Amino acid sequence: MTAQLQFMVKKILILVVVLGVVAGIFVAMQLNKPHQKVEDAKSVVIAAVELGKQYNADEKGSDAKYLNKAIEVSGTISEVDKNQDGGVMVVLKTDDPASGIQCSMREKNIAAQKDQQVTIKGFCSGNSITGVSLTDCVIK
Repeated sequence: MTAQLQFMVKKILILVVVLGVVAGIFVAMQLNKPHQKVEDAKSVVIAAVELGKQYNADEKGSDAKYLNKAIEVSGTISEVDKNQDGGVMVVLKTDDPASGIQCSMREKNIAAQKDQQVTIKGFCSGNSITGVSLTDCVIK
């Protein structure tokens, strides 16, 4: 191997090591970034019935407005249940009885009852067959 080729190989190895270190620092920073709490996020305020209407009328447009954003939704509880993870799921009534605003509550022990008027704040995760979903929810 010529001296010039050895020099190029060393340069490439140094470059690969430097890029690996930079990538490692970036990944460590992303993993240690604090989780955003819904309480600290600026939110859009809307009634559950209105949110349901908007998603039924224009899902794509509603996603552009609400998806992955904090939303403060007011309405009447139609159901309180457990989700597949054992957490509390509160469903708010909309005009469509087949779909509601599904709120996955952060706390497992909340005092919520059917027909109670509440304001719930959570992050919108979009629409599904059973309605609009909010995650990391808290009762205001």
